[in-house]
Amino acid sequence: MITANNYFEEVQRIGVDTLPETLKKGHDLVVRSTSNGTTWSNYHGSDSIKKVIDLYFQKLTEYAGSISPKATTPKETAKPKAAVSKPTKGASKPKKVKEVEKPKNIKHVEHIREEVKFIKRYVGLHNKVKSPNAILAFIKALQRSIVQKLIRKTSPLAEEIEMIQNKLVQAFNKMKGEESFAINDKDLSRLVAIAGGEAVYPSIAAIKRYIGLQGQSDEKKIHSFMKYLENLVEKKKIMKDDPYADKVNAIYKSVKQRTSAKISISKAELNGLEGIVKACGCKHEVGKIYDTGGRKLRPCKSRNYSDASRGACSHNKGLSGVLTAEEMANRKLDLLNFSSFWHTLFGNPARNFTMMFHGEPHNGKTIFLLKLAQYLAERFGDVLYVSSEEFASPTMTKKVNEFLNPLPERLHFAENLQDPDLSQYQFIILDSVNDLGLKINEYKELRKEHPDTAFIFILQHTKAGDFKGGKDWEHIAEIAGEVHKGVVNVTKNRYAPKNTLDFFRQFGIQWQEPAGKNH
Repeated sequence: MITANNYFEEVQRIGVDTLPETLKKGHDLVVRSTSNGTTWSNYHGSDSIKKVIDLYFQKLTEYAGSISPKATTPKETAKPKAAVSKPTKGASKPKKVKEVEKPKNIKHVEHIREEVKFIKRYVGLHNKVKSPNAILAFIKALQRSIVQKLIRKTSPLAEEIEMIQNKLVQAFNKMKGEESFAINDKDLSRLVAIAGGEAVYPSIAAIKRYIGLQGQSDEKKIHSFMKYLENLVEKKKIMKDDPYADKVNAIYKSVKQRTSAKISISKAELNGLEGIVKACGCKHEVGKIYDTGGRKLRPCKSRNYSDASRGACSHNKGLSGVLTAEEMANRKLDLLNFSSFWHTLFGNPARNFTMMFHGEPHNGKTIFLLKLAQYLAERFGDVLYVSSEEFASPTMTKKVNEFLNPLPERLHFAENLQDPDLSQYQFIILDSVNDLGLKINEYKELRKEHPDTAFIFILQHTKAGDFKGGKDWEHIAEIAGEVHKGVVNVTKNRYAPKNTLDFFRQFGIQWQEPAGKNH
Protein backbone atom coordinates (compact mmCIF):
# COMPACT_ATOMS: atom_id res chain seq x y z
CA MET A 1 0.00 0.00 0.00
CA ILE A 2 1.34 3.44 -0.97
CA THR A 3 1.14 6.00 1.84
CA ALA A 4 2.59 9.38 2.74
CA ASN A 5 5.52 7.59 4.40
CA ASN A 6 6.70 5.77 1.28
CA TYR A 7 5.13 7.78 -1.55
CA PHE A 8 8.18 9.37 -3.15
CA GLU A 9 10.19 6.15 -3.02
CA GLU A 10 7.32 4.16 -4.59
CA VAL A 11 6.45 6.68 -7.30
CA GLN A 12 10.11 6.87 -8.30
CA ARG A 13 10.19 3.07 -8.56
CA ILE A 14 7.04 3.06 -10.71
CA GLY A 15 8.21 6.02 -12.82
CA VAL A 16 6.25 9.28 -13.02
CA ASP A 17 6.57 9.35 -16.82
CA THR A 18 4.74 6.02 -17.10
CA LEU A 19 1.67 7.18 -15.17
CA PRO A 20 -1.65 7.79 -16.94
CA GLU A 21 -2.62 11.45 -17.25
CA THR A 22 -5.12 11.32 -14.36
CA LEU A 23 -2.49 9.89 -12.00
CA LYS A 24 0.10 12.45 -13.16
CA LYS A 25 -2.28 15.16 -11.98
CA GLY A 26 -2.42 13.41 -8.60
CA HIS A 27 1.38 13.37 -8.47
CA ASP A 28 1.50 17.10 -9.32
CA LEU A 29 -0.91 17.77 -6.43
CA VAL A 30 1.30 15.85 -3.97
CA VAL A 31 4.42 17.71 -5.18
CA ARG A 32 2.72 21.11 -4.80
CA SER A 33 1.09 20.32 -1.45
CA THR A 34 4.26 18.92 0.14
CA SER A 35 6.85 21.20 -1.48
CA ASN A 36 8.25 18.13 -3.23
CA GLY A 37 8.20 16.01 -0.09
CA THR A 38 9.85 18.52 2.24
CA THR A 39 6.78 19.04 4.43
CA TRP A 40 3.47 17.19 4.79
CA SER A 41 1.86 19.89 6.98
CA ASN A 42 -0.77 20.74 4.34
CA TYR A 43 -1.65 17.04 4.00
CA HIS A 44 -2.04 16.49 7.73
CA GLY A 45 -3.63 19.89 8.39
CA SER A 46 -6.37 19.90 5.74
CA ASP A 47 -9.04 17.21 5.62
CA SER A 48 -9.96 18.10 2.02
CA ILE A 49 -6.36 17.80 0.77
CA LYS A 50 -5.80 14.58 2.75
CA LYS A 51 -8.99 13.05 1.33
CA VAL A 52 -8.00 13.80 -2.28
CA ILE A 53 -4.40 12.63 -1.85
CA ASP A 54 -5.43 9.42 -0.01
CA LEU A 55 -7.76 8.60 -2.90
CA TYR A 56 -4.86 9.18 -5.29
CA PHE A 57 -2.64 6.86 -3.18
CA GLN A 58 -5.32 4.17 -3.45
CA LYS A 59 -5.59 4.54 -7.25
CA LEU A 60 -1.80 4.55 -7.60
CA THR A 61 -1.53 1.38 -5.51
CA GLU A 62 -4.06 -0.31 -7.79
CA TYR A 63 -2.18 0.88 -10.87
CA ALA A 64 1.16 -0.34 -9.47
CA GLY A 65 -0.40 -3.77 -8.89
CA SER A 66 -1.71 -3.94 -12.44
CA ILE A 67 1.72 -3.28 -13.99
CA SER A 68 3.79 -5.51 -11.69
CA PRO A 69 6.00 -7.85 -13.72
CA LYS A 70 4.57 -11.34 -14.27
CA ALA A 71 6.53 -14.56 -13.85
CA THR A 72 8.73 -15.26 -16.85
CA THR A 73 7.84 -18.31 -18.91
CA PRO A 74 10.78 -20.78 -19.07
CA LYS A 75 12.52 -20.96 -22.42
CA GLU A 76 11.63 -24.57 -23.13
CA THR A 77 7.91 -23.91 -22.59
CA ALA A 78 7.84 -20.52 -24.21
CA LYS A 79 5.08 -20.08 -26.71
CA PRO A 80 6.16 -19.72 -30.31
CA LYS A 81 5.86 -16.24 -31.75
CA ALA A 82 2.81 -15.64 -33.84
CA ALA A 83 3.51 -15.30 -37.52
CA VAL A 84 3.52 -11.70 -38.60
CA SER A 85 2.08 -11.08 -42.03
CA LYS A 86 4.19 -8.84 -44.24
CA PRO A 87 2.63 -5.52 -45.04
CA THR A 88 1.18 -5.15 -48.49
CA LYS A 89 3.06 -3.03 -50.97
CA GLY A 90 2.39 0.64 -50.53
CA ALA A 91 1.04 0.25 -46.99
CA SER A 92 2.42 2.79 -44.51
CA LYS A 93 4.61 1.41 -41.76
CA PRO A 94 3.57 2.18 -38.20
CA LYS A 95 5.70 4.91 -36.66
CA LYS A 96 7.91 3.95 -33.78
CA VAL A 97 7.36 5.96 -30.64
CA LYS A 98 10.70 7.31 -29.57
CA GLU A 99 11.38 6.92 -25.88
CA VAL A 100 13.28 9.70 -24.21
CA GLU A 101 16.33 8.44 -22.39
CA LYS A 102 16.73 9.74 -18.88
CA PRO A 103 20.09 11.33 -17.98
CA LYS A 104 22.56 8.85 -16.53
CA ASN A 105 24.90 11.26 -14.74
CA ILE A 106 22.93 13.56 -12.47
CA LYS A 107 24.81 16.44 -10.85
CA HIS A 108 23.70 17.15 -7.29
CA VAL A 109 23.59 20.84 -6.36
CA GLU A 110 22.24 22.99 -3.52
CA HIS A 111 20.03 24.97 -5.87
CA ILE A 112 18.93 24.20 -9.41
CA ARG A 113 19.93 26.93 -11.86
CA GLU A 114 17.26 29.36 -13.03
CA GLU A 115 17.67 28.25 -16.65
CA VAL A 116 17.28 24.59 -15.71
CA LYS A 117 14.11 25.36 -13.75
CA PHE A 118 12.52 26.87 -16.86
CA ILE A 119 13.73 23.99 -19.03
CA LYS A 120 12.14 21.53 -16.57
CA ARG A 121 8.93 23.53 -16.71
CA TYR A 122 9.00 23.56 -20.52
CA VAL A 123 9.58 19.80 -20.73
CA GLY A 124 6.61 19.36 -18.39
CA LEU A 125 4.35 20.91 -21.05
CA HIS A 126 4.96 18.02 -23.47
CA ASN A 127 1.69 16.34 -24.53
CA LYS A 128 -0.28 18.37 -21.97
CA VAL A 129 -3.42 20.33 -22.80
CA LYS A 130 -2.79 23.97 -21.94
CA SER A 131 -4.79 27.18 -22.17
CA PRO A 132 -3.47 30.37 -23.81
CA ASN A 133 -3.34 31.98 -20.34
CA ALA A 134 -1.08 29.21 -19.04
CA ILE A 135 1.34 29.65 -21.95
CA LEU A 136 1.24 33.44 -21.55
CA ALA A 137 2.02 33.15 -17.83
CA PHE A 138 5.04 30.97 -18.69
CA ILE A 139 6.27 33.53 -21.26
CA LYS A 140 5.92 36.42 -18.79
CA ALA A 141 7.72 34.54 -16.01
CA LEU A 142 10.57 33.69 -18.39
CA GLN A 143 10.86 37.28 -19.63
CA ARG A 144 10.87 38.63 -16.06
CA SER A 145 13.83 36.41 -15.19
CA ILE A 146 15.65 37.67 -18.27
CA VAL A 147 14.89 41.34 -17.47
CA GLN A 148 15.96 40.86 -13.86
CA LYS A 149 19.27 39.35 -15.08
CA LEU A 150 18.54 36.01 -13.41
CA ILE A 151 19.15 34.54 -16.87
CA ARG A 152 21.96 36.17 -18.86
CA LYS A 153 23.09 36.13 -22.46
CA THR A 154 26.39 34.64 -21.26
CA SER A 155 24.63 31.62 -19.77
CA PRO A 156 25.72 28.25 -21.20
CA LEU A 157 22.02 27.55 -21.76
CA ALA A 158 21.16 30.90 -23.39
CA GLU A 159 20.41 29.26 -26.77
CA GLU A 160 18.03 26.76 -25.21
CA ILE A 161 16.22 29.54 -23.30
CA GLU A 162 15.89 31.65 -26.46
CA MET A 163 14.55 28.64 -28.38
CA ILE A 164 12.00 27.93 -25.62
CA GLN A 165 10.86 31.55 -25.60
CA ASN A 166 10.41 31.57 -29.39
CA LYS A 167 8.49 28.26 -29.37
CA LEU A 168 6.17 29.50 -26.62
CA VAL A 169 5.47 32.80 -28.37
CA GLN A 170 4.76 30.98 -31.68
CA ALA A 171 2.41 28.55 -29.93
CA PHE A 172 0.60 31.33 -28.06
CA ASN A 173 0.03 33.38 -31.23
CA LYS A 174 -1.57 30.38 -32.97
CA MET A 175 -3.77 29.23 -30.07
CA LYS A 176 -7.53 29.72 -30.26
CA GLY A 177 -8.32 27.86 -27.08
CA GLU A 178 -7.03 24.97 -24.98
CA GLU A 179 -4.64 22.84 -27.05
CA SER A 180 -2.18 19.99 -26.58
CA PHE A 181 1.41 21.24 -26.48
CA ALA A 182 4.02 18.99 -28.12
CA ILE A 183 7.83 19.21 -28.30
CA ASN A 184 9.62 17.61 -31.25
CA ASP A 185 11.75 14.51 -30.54
CA LYS A 186 15.09 16.19 -31.20
CA ASP A 187 14.48 19.10 -28.82
CA LEU A 188 12.77 16.90 -26.26
CA SER A 189 15.70 14.47 -25.93
CA ARG A 190 18.19 17.33 -25.51
CA LEU A 191 16.07 19.30 -23.05
CA VAL A 192 15.23 16.25 -20.94
CA ALA A 193 18.96 15.57 -20.61
CA ILE A 194 19.48 19.13 -19.35
CA ALA A 195 16.39 19.19 -17.12
CA GLY A 196 17.37 15.94 -15.45
CA GLY A 197 21.07 16.79 -15.33
CA GLU A 198 20.77 18.62 -12.03
CA ALA A 199 19.05 17.53 -8.84
CA VAL A 200 19.01 19.03 -5.37
CA TYR A 201 20.93 17.02 -2.76
CA PRO A 202 18.50 14.73 -0.87
CA SER A 203 20.17 16.02 2.29
CA ILE A 204 18.97 19.55 1.51
CA ALA A 205 15.38 18.27 1.24
CA ALA A 206 15.81 16.51 4.61
CA ILE A 207 17.13 19.70 6.24
CA LYS A 208 14.19 21.70 4.82
CA ARG A 209 11.76 19.17 6.26
CA TYR A 210 13.48 19.33 9.66
CA ILE A 211 13.20 23.14 9.69
CA GLY A 212 9.48 22.74 8.92
CA LEU A 213 9.08 20.63 12.09
CA GLN A 214 10.35 23.43 14.33
CA GLY A 215 8.05 23.91 17.33
CA GLN A 216 5.89 20.89 16.48
CA SER A 217 5.05 18.02 18.83
CA ASP A 218 2.92 15.89 16.51
CA GLU A 219 4.31 12.40 17.18
CA LYS A 220 2.89 11.04 13.93
CA LYS A 221 4.72 13.68 11.85
CA ILE A 222 7.96 13.21 13.79
CA HIS A 223 7.79 9.41 13.37
CA SER A 224 7.16 9.89 9.64
CA PHE A 225 10.19 12.20 9.42
CA MET A 226 12.44 9.69 11.22
CA LYS A 227 11.27 6.92 8.89
CA TYR A 228 11.97 9.23 5.94
CA LEU A 229 15.58 9.77 7.13
CA GLU A 230 16.09 6.03 7.66
CA ASN A 231 14.81 5.30 4.14
CA LEU A 232 17.21 7.86 2.65
CA VAL A 233 20.17 6.09 4.24
CA GLU A 234 18.84 2.57 3.67
CA LYS A 235 18.28 3.21 -0.05
CA LYS A 236 21.67 4.94 -0.28
CA LYS A 237 20.22 8.26 -1.35
CA ILE A 238 22.48 10.01 1.14
CA MET A 239 26.05 8.80 0.80
CA LYS A 240 29.16 9.67 2.76
CA ASP A 241 30.32 11.99 -0.03
CA ASP A 242 27.17 14.10 0.37
CA PRO A 243 28.51 17.42 1.81
CA TYR A 244 25.64 17.61 4.31
CA ALA A 245 25.47 13.96 5.34
CA ASP A 246 26.92 14.85 8.74
CA LYS A 247 24.21 17.46 9.27
CA VAL A 248 21.47 14.94 8.51
CA ASN A 249 23.12 12.46 10.87
CA ALA A 250 23.22 15.11 13.61
CA ILE A 251 19.54 15.94 12.99
CA TYR A 252 18.60 12.26 13.30
CA LYS A 253 20.44 11.93 16.62
CA SER A 254 18.98 15.21 17.88
CA VAL A 255 15.39 14.13 17.21
CA LYS A 256 16.00 10.60 18.47
CA GLN A 257 17.53 11.76 21.76
CA ARG A 258 15.25 14.74 22.45
CA THR A 259 13.90 14.98 25.99
CA SER A 260 10.61 16.72 25.19
CA ALA A 261 7.76 15.96 22.78
CA LYS A 262 8.30 19.21 20.86
CA ILE A 263 10.98 19.64 18.18
CA SER A 264 13.08 22.53 19.41
CA ILE A 265 15.73 24.16 17.22
CA SER A 266 17.98 26.81 18.71
CA LYS A 267 18.28 30.14 16.89
CA ALA A 268 21.95 29.54 16.07
CA GLU A 269 21.20 26.05 14.77
CA LEU A 270 18.22 27.30 12.75
CA ASN A 271 20.26 30.09 11.15
CA GLY A 272 22.98 27.60 10.29
CA LEU A 273 20.56 25.15 8.68
CA GLU A 274 18.76 27.90 6.76
CA GLY A 275 22.16 29.09 5.58
CA ILE A 276 22.83 25.65 4.10
CA VAL A 277 19.44 25.61 2.37
CA LYS A 278 19.70 29.15 0.96
CA ALA A 279 23.44 29.64 0.45
CA CYS A 280 25.24 29.56 -2.88
CA GLY A 281 27.01 26.34 -1.89
CA CYS A 282 29.76 26.69 -4.49
CA LYS A 283 32.45 24.00 -4.60
CA HIS A 284 35.72 23.51 -6.44
CA GLU A 285 34.30 20.84 -8.70
CA VAL A 286 30.91 22.40 -9.46
CA GLY A 287 32.16 24.56 -12.32
CA LYS A 288 33.01 21.46 -14.37
CA ILE A 289 29.44 21.27 -15.61
CA TYR A 290 30.27 24.17 -17.93
CA ASP A 291 32.02 23.99 -21.29
CA THR A 292 35.13 25.97 -20.41
CA GLY A 293 37.34 24.92 -23.29
CA GLY A 294 39.53 22.89 -20.96
CA ARG A 295 40.22 25.74 -18.53
CA LYS A 296 39.73 25.05 -14.82
CA LEU A 297 37.20 27.33 -13.14
CA ARG A 298 37.91 29.14 -9.90
CA PRO A 299 35.81 28.22 -6.84
CA CYS A 300 33.63 30.86 -5.20
CA LYS A 301 35.64 32.68 -2.54
CA SER A 302 32.96 34.72 -0.82
CA ARG A 303 30.17 32.11 -1.18
CA ASN A 304 28.03 34.53 -3.18
CA TYR A 305 27.56 35.49 -6.80
CA SER A 306 30.05 38.37 -6.85
CA ASP A 307 32.89 36.31 -8.33
CA ALA A 308 30.68 34.33 -10.70
CA SER A 309 31.11 36.58 -13.73
CA ARG A 310 33.76 34.22 -15.06
CA GLY A 311 31.72 31.11 -14.37
CA ALA A 312 33.02 30.17 -10.93
CA CYS A 313 29.64 29.63 -9.32
CA SER A 314 27.32 26.74 -10.15
CA HIS A 315 24.42 29.13 -10.68
CA ASN A 316 26.33 31.46 -12.99
CA LYS A 317 23.96 34.30 -12.23
CA GLY A 318 26.75 36.86 -12.48
CA LEU A 319 26.13 40.05 -10.56
CA SER A 320 22.52 39.15 -9.95
CA GLY A 321 20.59 42.08 -8.52
CA VAL A 322 23.26 44.66 -9.47
CA LEU A 323 22.58 46.90 -12.48
CA THR A 324 24.78 49.49 -14.16
CA ALA A 325 23.43 53.05 -14.50
CA GLU A 326 22.74 52.38 -18.19
CA GLU A 327 20.89 49.14 -17.40
CA MET A 328 18.88 50.91 -14.70
CA ALA A 329 17.94 53.73 -17.11
CA ASN A 330 16.98 51.43 -19.98
CA ARG A 331 15.32 48.54 -18.19
CA LYS A 332 11.73 47.78 -19.15
CA LEU A 333 9.39 47.79 -16.18
CA ASP A 334 6.44 45.42 -16.12
CA LEU A 335 3.61 47.79 -15.20
CA LEU A 336 -0.15 47.30 -15.24
CA ASN A 337 -1.92 49.74 -17.54
CA PHE A 338 -4.80 50.76 -15.26
CA SER A 339 -7.55 52.86 -16.83
CA SER A 340 -10.39 55.17 -15.83
CA PHE A 341 -10.89 55.86 -12.10
CA TRP A 342 -8.61 52.92 -11.19
CA HIS A 343 -5.71 54.78 -12.85
CA THR A 344 -6.66 58.01 -11.06
CA LEU A 345 -6.63 56.17 -7.73
CA PHE A 346 -3.58 53.92 -8.16
CA GLY A 347 -1.64 55.02 -11.26
CA ASN A 348 0.08 52.20 -13.16
CA PRO A 349 1.46 49.86 -10.45
CA ALA A 350 4.06 47.14 -11.01
CA ARG A 351 2.65 43.75 -11.91
CA ASN A 352 3.81 42.39 -8.51
CA PHE A 353 2.60 45.36 -6.41
CA THR A 354 1.75 45.19 -2.71
CA MET A 355 -1.39 46.97 -1.46
CA MET A 356 -2.80 47.36 2.06
CA PHE A 357 -6.21 48.58 3.26
CA HIS A 358 -7.73 48.95 6.70
CA GLY A 359 -11.05 50.18 8.05
CA GLU A 360 -13.76 49.52 10.58
CA PRO A 361 -16.31 46.73 10.00
CA HIS A 362 -19.33 47.38 7.73
CA ASN A 363 -17.69 50.26 5.87
CA GLY A 364 -17.36 48.54 2.49
CA LYS A 365 -13.90 46.95 2.50
CA THR A 366 -15.14 43.65 1.06
CA ILE A 367 -17.26 45.37 -1.59
CA PHE A 368 -14.29 47.48 -2.69
CA LEU A 369 -12.03 44.41 -2.84
CA LEU A 370 -14.59 42.48 -4.88
CA LYS A 371 -14.85 45.30 -7.43
CA LEU A 372 -11.04 45.57 -7.59
CA ALA A 373 -10.74 41.77 -7.93
CA GLN A 374 -13.29 41.86 -10.76
CA TYR A 375 -11.30 44.55 -12.59
CA LEU A 376 -8.00 42.65 -12.19
CA ALA A 377 -9.53 39.32 -13.26
CA GLU A 378 -11.19 40.79 -16.35
CA ARG A 379 -8.13 42.74 -17.50
CA PHE A 380 -4.90 41.25 -16.18
CA GLY A 381 -4.93 37.68 -14.84
CA ASP A 382 -6.11 35.08 -12.33
CA VAL A 383 -7.16 36.39 -8.91
CA LEU A 384 -7.44 34.45 -5.64
CA TYR A 385 -9.59 35.98 -2.92
CA VAL A 386 -8.70 34.37 0.43
CA SER A 387 -11.64 35.17 2.71
CA SER A 388 -11.01 33.47 6.03
CA GLU A 389 -13.70 35.53 7.77
CA GLU A 390 -16.63 35.31 5.34
CA PHE A 391 -15.87 32.26 3.18
CA ALA A 392 -18.32 29.99 5.02
CA SER A 393 -20.83 32.78 5.57
CA PRO A 394 -23.86 33.43 3.34
CA THR A 395 -22.90 37.13 3.35
CA MET A 396 -20.04 36.52 0.91
CA THR A 397 -22.30 34.61 -1.48
CA LYS A 398 -24.81 37.46 -1.26
CA LYS A 399 -22.15 40.10 -1.98
CA VAL A 400 -20.74 38.15 -4.93
CA ASN A 401 -24.21 37.86 -6.48
CA GLU A 402 -25.06 41.50 -5.76
CA PHE A 403 -21.85 43.25 -6.80
CA LEU A 404 -20.19 41.02 -9.42
CA ASN A 405 -22.06 41.00 -12.69
CA PRO A 406 -20.98 39.27 -14.83
CA LEU A 407 -19.12 36.79 -12.65
CA PRO A 408 -15.40 36.83 -13.60
CA GLU A 409 -14.12 33.42 -14.74
CA ARG A 410 -10.63 34.16 -13.48
CA LEU A 411 -11.68 35.08 -9.93
CA HIS A 412 -11.48 32.23 -7.38
CA PHE A 413 -12.20 32.07 -3.64
CA ALA A 414 -10.53 30.13 -0.82
CA GLU A 415 -10.83 29.95 2.96
CA ASN A 416 -7.12 29.56 3.72
CA LEU A 417 -3.65 29.64 2.18
CA GLN A 418 -3.07 25.88 2.45
CA ASP A 419 -5.65 24.48 0.01
CA PRO A 420 -5.02 26.47 -3.21
CA ASP A 421 -1.89 26.35 -5.38
CA LEU A 422 -0.82 29.98 -4.99
CA SER A 423 1.58 29.79 -7.94
CA GLN A 424 -1.43 29.66 -10.28
CA TYR A 425 -2.51 33.23 -9.46
CA GLN A 426 -1.18 36.64 -10.50
CA PHE A 427 -3.09 38.44 -7.72
CA ILE A 428 -3.80 37.26 -4.17
CA ILE A 429 -6.17 39.10 -1.79
CA LEU A 430 -5.83 38.32 1.93
CA ASP A 431 -8.97 39.27 3.87
CA SER A 432 -7.77 39.60 6.53
CA VAL A 433 -4.19 38.89 7.60
CA ASN A 434 -5.30 39.11 11.24
CA ASP A 435 -8.01 36.47 10.90
CA LEU A 436 -5.64 34.27 8.86
CA GLY A 437 -3.17 34.50 11.74
CA LEU A 438 -0.48 35.59 9.29
CA LYS A 439 2.55 37.16 10.96
CA ILE A 440 4.56 39.75 9.06
CA ASN A 441 7.61 37.46 8.81
CA GLU A 442 5.41 34.69 7.42
CA TYR A 443 4.03 37.11 4.85
CA LYS A 444 7.56 38.11 3.84
CA GLU A 445 8.42 34.44 3.28
CA LEU A 446 5.23 34.06 1.24
CA ARG A 447 6.31 37.06 -0.80
CA LYS A 448 9.74 35.51 -1.42
CA GLU A 449 8.13 32.27 -2.61
CA HIS A 450 5.91 34.19 -5.06
CA PRO A 451 7.96 37.23 -6.16
CA ASP A 452 5.95 37.77 -9.35
CA THR A 453 2.57 37.85 -7.59
CA ALA A 454 0.72 40.99 -6.47
CA PHE A 455 -0.59 40.89 -2.89
CA ILE A 456 -3.52 42.91 -1.53
CA PHE A 457 -4.08 42.54 2.20
CA ILE A 458 -6.60 43.81 4.72
CA LEU A 459 -5.86 44.69 8.35
CA GLN A 460 -8.55 44.82 11.00
CA HIS A 461 -9.11 47.92 13.13
CA THR A 462 -8.33 48.19 16.82
CA LYS A 463 -10.70 49.80 19.32
CA ALA A 464 -8.42 52.85 19.25
CA GLY A 465 -9.20 53.30 15.54
CA ASP A 466 -5.78 52.17 14.31
CA PHE A 467 -5.06 48.89 12.52
CA LYS A 468 -3.82 45.66 14.08
CA GLY A 469 -0.29 44.45 13.41
CA GLY A 470 1.59 47.73 13.69
CA LYS A 471 3.08 50.16 11.18
CA ASP A 472 5.43 47.52 9.74
CA TRP A 473 2.58 46.28 7.56
CA GLU A 474 2.13 49.77 6.12
CA HIS A 475 5.87 50.08 5.50
CA ILE A 476 6.04 46.96 3.31
CA ALA A 477 3.05 48.06 1.22
CA GLU A 478 3.65 50.16 -1.88
CA ILE A 479 0.05 51.39 -1.80
CA ALA A 480 -1.90 51.86 1.44
CA GLY A 481 -5.29 53.31 2.25
CA GLU A 482 -8.30 53.42 4.55
CA VAL A 483 -11.90 52.51 3.70
CA HIS A 484 -14.60 54.52 5.47
CA LYS A 485 -18.33 54.66 4.58
CA GLY A 486 -17.80 53.59 0.99
CA VAL A 487 -14.85 55.91 0.38
CA VAL A 488 -11.25 54.74 -0.06
CA ASN A 489 -8.59 57.27 0.88
CA VAL A 490 -5.10 56.36 -0.40
CA THR A 491 -2.54 57.56 2.15
CA LYS A 492 0.56 56.10 0.50
CA ASN A 493 1.33 55.42 -3.16
CA ARG A 494 4.65 54.87 -4.93
CA TYR A 495 3.02 54.96 -8.36
CA ALA A 496 0.79 58.05 -8.28
CA PRO A 497 -0.22 61.04 -6.12
CA LYS A 498 -2.45 60.25 -3.15
CA ASN A 499 -6.11 60.26 -4.09
CA THR A 500 -9.64 59.47 -2.92
CA LEU A 501 -12.47 57.49 -4.51
CA ASP A 502 -16.11 57.39 -3.43
CA PHE A 503 -16.59 53.90 -4.85
CA PHE A 504 -20.14 53.57 -3.47
CA ARG A 505 -21.14 56.52 -5.65
CA GLN A 506 -18.97 55.23 -8.51
CA PHE A 507 -20.81 51.89 -8.52
CA GLY A 508 -24.23 53.24 -7.53
CA ILE A 509 -24.28 51.71 -4.04
CA GLN A 510 -26.22 53.28 -1.16
CA TRP A 511 -24.29 53.19 2.14
CA GLN A 512 -26.32 52.57 5.30
CA GLU A 513 -25.29 52.88 8.93
CA PRO A 514 -25.31 49.33 10.42
CA ALA A 515 -28.27 48.92 12.79
CA GLY A 516 -27.25 48.53 16.41
CA LYS A 517 -23.55 49.00 15.63
CA ASN A 518 -21.29 51.56 17.21
CA HIS A 519 -18.26 51.66 14.92
